[in-house]
Amino acid sequence: MTGQEPDRFFYNDEKFELVGIKGKGLLVPSDIGIETYMSATSCRRGYIMRYKIVERQLILDGFWFNSKSEDLPEINGIKPVNLSEETAEEGDYFHNMFKFEYRNLQKQLPFKGSIIIARDLIRSKYVHMGFQKSTAYKTVLKFEFKDGIIVDVEDQSEESKRYRRKGKRKK
Repeated sequence: MTGQEPDRFFYNDEKFELVGIKGKGLLVPSDIGIETYMSATSCRRGYIMRYKIVERQLILDGFWFNSKSEDLPEINGIKPVNLSEETAEEGDYFHNMFKFEYRNLQKQLPFKGSIIIARDLIRSKYVHMGFQKSTAYKTVLKFEFKDGIIVDVEDQSEESKRYRRKGKRKK
């Protein structure tokens, strides 16, 4: 199986990848009745979500997805854009991979649990199967949420580095 495209996560104006989750309350297309289909071998689930943190609040910013249905729900009063009816910008990889996109949703999420995000992938640690582990990244942050609000942030970059040195994978 090909390495899978992770969900995107924006924190302090920096782009991260979602690499771990334990809890309830993150919205995915099936939660609102959208049935997705595989867009490419690098995205078997047929969607990529975009989350961000605004003033300690977890927000669903938008997502790209494929759906056979044209009758799609509004989210926060916003309908999805049909990407096949738009001209792609140069280098817009997801425009060619997905049929629809929700943009600027600003939907607050009541997530309770922990989320691990990471950036700065170490190419030599890339695994060509499934999603990447947190130990494959230089920068790793763990957030604890209650009702969608950050209650704790822990930098786990050094811990991940220790796991890499020992040749172990952090669960």
